[in-house]
Amino acid sequence: MYKKPSVWQIIFRLLWIYAPFAILGQAFGYFFSATILFCIIIITTHYYQLLKLSKWLWQQRGIYPPKALGIWSNVFEGIYTQQRRNAKKRNELTGLVRRFRLGAESLPDGVVIYDNERRIFWCNKISQNMLHLKWPADKGIRIDNLIRMPEFIDYLDDQAYQEPLEIPSPTNDTHVYEIRVVPFESDKWTLIVRDITELHQLEQMRKDFIANVSHELKTPLTVMRGYLEITEDLEGIDSAMWDKAHTMMVEQTTRMDDLVSQLLSLSKMERQDTPADIVTLNIPRMLNILVNEAVSLSNNKHNITFDIDETLTVKGNESELRSAFSNLVFNAVRYTPFGGNISIVWKLTKSGKAKFSVKDDGVGIEAAHIPRLTERFYRVDEARTRQTGGAGLGLSIAKHALANHNSKLEITSKIDEGSVFSFRLPKALVVKQ
Repeated sequence: MYKKPSVWQIIFRLLWIYAPFAILGQAFGYFFSATILFCIIIITTHYYQLLKLSKWLWQQRGIYPPKALGIWSNVFEGIYTQQRRNAKKRNELTGLVRRFRLGAESLPDGVVIYDNERRIFWCNKISQNMLHLKWPADKGIRIDNLIRMPEFIDYLDDQAYQEPLEIPSPTNDTHVYEIRVVPFESDKWTLIVRDITELHQLEQMRKDFIANVSHELKTPLTVMRGYLEITEDLEGIDSAMWDKAHTMMVEQTTRMDDLVSQLLSLSKMERQDTPADIVTLNIPRMLNILVNEAVSLSNNKHNITFDIDETLTVKGNESELRSAFSNLVFNAVRYTPFGGNISIVWKLTKSGKAKFSVKDDGVGIEAAHIPRLTERFYRVDEARTRQTGGAGLGLSIAKHALANHNSKLEITSKIDEGSVFSFRLPKALVVKQ
């Protein structure tokens, strides 16, 4: 460890070195010349040490200092020690930066750091994909020059960062992003971008659900209220009118009861991950009954064929699976034009799964509608759905019933060619014969 010498120690060292020159110079009568020679040697020595220091700092690649004389050894050793300290701090800072970046990369959200001039300082990979940024090519470029949305620029100008900003994705119009900005340092800001498309869709579904339930209940209630107002004057009502009013009120009451029952059933399925009351089910018998009901519903106006493996039975919840089977079969009857063909198949696949499919040659469904068919109250053709009496809950119920049995609804359709609705129950639910 370096110990700072006192002034007297420095003077003593100089006198100790100067003493031989002074003695010899005094002895031979060249005291002044000896003193000058001493000064020249001291200056030359120091200059030589400076040259060694300069060469070590600027030319040599090694970190270890060369040998030095006198106080220069302390200088070299001090610089070397300071370099080691700086290298250690630099490594620590590099490690901190690396860990920060790794942490930011592991976040599920996009992160962009920019300065007060809105120049990008750093961004993670997720933000690059979400905002179409390029790193490090976009470093130092103003972020508002890369994201040219008026609402985004106004958000930065107003600096009203208490509330997040929702914007459409710059790369995909079907996605919605939430933007938040928080201070990072005295001269930097952190922009956090999150994909809230799913939340946005859920909120829209909630609004649609409330609107649809209100509409579904309002229509029968309006009909019933009208007939109740008519029946206030019992003397003016003949038997035929009363029979008609009674029939309509029963129909509308039944419609509301069916709607509430479907909602309760759907709510129950959504609350549980696995179905209760798992038993061995005679699916062929269930399907034969459904086929007869489908023929009755069709009133012999469709060509319904079926291929049912009479030996294939599975384990599951009877009410849930019956809902799934019946909704697919009855939907095919309701939405296939008269004279159309409907094919119902129940068979064992090569992989050991139980497959059920309903195929029709109806008008088909546009590809844009297929992902949303299992949403509650979603209708492809609003007018036609109301004519068939559907509430828009059937496929949603089927979806959740199948999910509770580790299965999922598969839908394929082509315009003017027809549709296929199918699902596969896992091998674990198949009962071996």
